[in-house]
Amino acid sequence: MNRGIRVERSGSVATVVIDNPRSRNSLDRDLCLELTRLMPELDRRSDVTVIALRGAGDDFCSGAALDSLDDVLFDGRRDEWAGIDRLSEADAAISSVRKPTVALVRGVCMGGGWQIAAACDLVLAADDARLAITPSKVGIIYPRVGLDRLVRRVGEDRARYLLFTAAEIPVERALSWGLVTDLLPADVFEEQAQGILETISARSQYSIVTMKSLLAAAGPEADAAWEREWAAFPRNPDLEAGRRAFCAKQAPAFPWTADAAAL
Repeated sequence: MNRGIRVERSGSVATVVIDNPRSRNSLDRDLCLELTRLMPELDRRSDVTVIALRGAGDDFCSGAALDSLDDVLFDGRRDEWAGIDRLSEADAAISSVRKPTVALVRGVCMGGGWQIAAACDLVLAADDARLAITPSKVGIIYPRVGLDRLVRRVGEDRARYLLFTAAEIPVERALSWGLVTDLLPADVFEEQAQGILETISARSQYSIVTMKSLLAAAGPEADAAWEREWAAFPRNPDLEAGRRAFCAKQAPAFPWTADAAAL
């Protein structure tokens, strides 16, 4: 059975496609490794401004492939060494991207599938998507990064409910609880999602990339990061381009790019 990760391009938007539709785009070791390799590569490309993540066909991702679970969560395990969690490596590669990332969720998004979707900055879901956090169905401990993110998103009580029951929840509740960013009508999902990606791509990438890094800053480093970026802010080239376009009532052409040297 052929499976893999492919990239589709539309202007400066790169869409990473998990292509394993016969098993609802479940992730095996090789797919996780390819995601881990590909995300920083796209982040370094000056002709890419937005990175989207989706599944091939009708589903986003059903999580770690059960028939190769040991290779996904415990790769190289021996004796008392637990091995390498390749799913969380892929998660880290997605969440470490400096540029804006958007998960496009249709159909099934369950278990580790939600973990990698939520590693993106935004999760846009079709209003017929199916979401559940399912490790207790098969005796799995949810990876720590996914568990921590789940608690941050929904709170401890709701995290317990989702983890203990493994229940599929209505997508409207997933939105109100914070599992997804927004819902789009299924019959126009592709058009509306593409419009959002193009809108983000047209905005100031200086503003987006800088604010994303500041949102991620924590602890003592946060104050230093703010001081550094605020001091540099008046000299960024997008500010002048944005002012000129606003005064001329034109769409701005922002010159700043997250070039490879800065990544």
